Amino acid sequence: MSGIASGVGCPLGYWEVDSMLRGMETHLAVTMFGVDPSCLGGISTLARMLCEELPKYSAVDFAYIPTVNQGSGWEKVWVFQQALILANRRFSQVRGVVHIHMADNASIFRSAVVSGIAKRNGQTVVLQIHCDLYRIRNASTIAMKKLIDGVIRRADHIITLGSYLAPLFELLNYPVSQVTVLSNPVRCPDNNGYSTSRSKILFLGNVSKDKGVPELLEAVTQIDSALDGEIQIDICGKDHMNVKEAIERRSLGRRVIYRGVVTPDRTFFSQYLLNILPSHKEAMPFALLEASANGIPSIATRVGSIPEIIEDGVSGFLVEPNDSLALAQRIVSAVRDRSRLMQMSNEIYSVIRAQYAVEPYMKKLLAIYGELSA
Repeated sequence: MSGIASGVGCPLGYWEVDSMLRGMETHLAVTMFGVDPSCLGGISTLARMLCEELPKYSAVDFAYIPTVNQGSGWEKVWVFQQALILANRRFSQVRGVVHIHMADNASIFRSAVVSGIAKRNGQTVVLQIHCDLYRIRNASTIAMKKLIDGVIRRADHIITLGSYLAPLFELLNYPVSQVTVLSNPVRCPDNNGYSTSRSKILFLGNVSKDKGVPELLEAVTQIDSALDGEIQIDICGKDHMNVKEAIERRSLGRRVIYRGVVTPDRTFFSQYLLNILPSHKEAMPFALLEASANGIPSIATRVGSIPEIIEDGVSGFLVEPNDSLALAQRIVSAVRDRSRLMQMSNEIYSVIRAQYAVEPYMKKLLAIYGELSA
């Protein structure tokens, strides 16, 4: 799939802007680049949300251009080629803000190319970083470090999902005044429908080693005999590690169920007592935000911006990555103390409503655009 807006309701056009654009009489052109919004994953979830929200502002001339999809290698190359064609066409017509969503791996290369073209065409570049780029840079070759440094220094403004990238900006002497911490937004129900009468535990995300699924299975193996028979762990998401075989190898078939790709709506979340995210690396996981918005307490790892969402022992539990024993102990203690889970549910639901709602996010984003275009 390619083309402006990727068929998700974001065609080029003009929409009404609110006071955050300071009564601008001229139109603000925003061209956004990132993963195809129809894909799975956190960045595509944000892309879909922005493609729903930005068209509400008539003074914003908005275009979304996908740079990658979840197809084969050749399909991804073709999508990126089409993105560059569309980018050059768009830049020849308007000058404004270019907002690039950057993750890890090949996304860094694509972001470097797009930002270079944008700057050569007089565009203002906003780079939104969706990965632990400091850790990635430290483990990179000299050539990759130069590529990363170039992308950072080329940006007129940077959006991060948490404060965990501060050491990177200090290292590169990137001005703090040009960095905004803007947490991912999530749509939050009007009330907390959580109940401690539930018996299911959730893992939601890419089913992979990086997400800590092997540690989760090891933890469940350690405590299987200590858990009530009614407790069931559902693993939901795209499988990257042959998880069914891993479950059977540990004889956990009666305790752990692989559900495949799911639709995480309110009805889906109403099944779950506890959410588990034992990732090795994260930026700001949407799966955690969505579970939290539905009042489900989480056991998660101290990586990325997760400690900025969860206060250990107050609104959830934090463990170190790769620590299956600590994870196992937390699971047992959590399911045995339902009153504490209810307190945590109310706390995390309140945090999400207050700090991660969509409307404040859009106001902050529009303020960034407006300041850069002033």
